[in-house]
Amino acid sequence: MHAAVYARYSSDLQSASSAEDQIAICRERIAREGGTLTGTFVDKGISGASMLRPG
Repeated sequence: MHAAVYARYSSDLQSASSAEDQIAICRERIAREGGTLTGTFVDKGISGASMLRPG
């Protein structure tokens, strides 16, 4: 299995480590399932409602 991770946080109430925490959880799951992480994409401080997200 090949997997890519997309993480984001969008509000001032979340910390910058929020995205890194999401990535760590996903990496652990991918490893547990015997997969290979092929890419990581992060949008920091951008709402999920916006289509103008670079990640």
